Amino acid sequence: MTDPVIDIASWRERLAGLEAPDVTAAVVVQCGQVWLQPEFTAFRNEVDQALMTAQLRRGDRLTLTRVILHNLPLTPETISRPPAVDQAFAEWHERLSATGVLLCPAGSSAAPRIHRLILRGDQSGADIPDMVELLKNGDWTDPHKAELALHTVTTAGATTPLTGYDMDFDGPFGDADPSIYM
Repeated sequence: MTDPVIDIASWRERLAGLEAPDVTAAVVVQCGQVWLQPEFTAFRNEVDQALMTAQLRRGDRLTLTRVILHNLPLTPETISRPPAVDQAFAEWHERLSATGVLLCPAGSSAAPRIHRLILRGDQSGADIPDMVELLKNGDWTDPHKAELALHTVTTAGATTPLTGYDMDFDGPFGDADPSIYM
């Protein structure tokens, strides 16, 4: 399965719309492997920055639901992917986890709601398209796409949350005194 081309201008326009007071929610899906390509690193970082900035500025006045991949596909066509893709995938997850933990404590209204879409072994890609859909004055910019994404994140077993649970904040001397864990 080939990834569709990302319309960067359209994404930037929608991301800028997050600052509008009449936008109360957004659904962002970034499940295409194109996001992990080296030429998309800067734009991926730009999207991350725009979403985090909107969350911090707007707090509980803006609900962001974000979907990224939990795992990369393992079909015969994708097994030969470059190691840089796997490295970008791991780095992105770690950065999003750390950002969420450090900037938005659990339970905070600005805490990111990042769902990781679980791909089955036979899937070569996500069933939902990449998107930024905004809820403006009670109406979604594309109701069909937004509903598809929201239905996916509420389907049992389809996603798992991205949390800071796996982050190692102990540093290099965390195991010097095991009693700290008792």
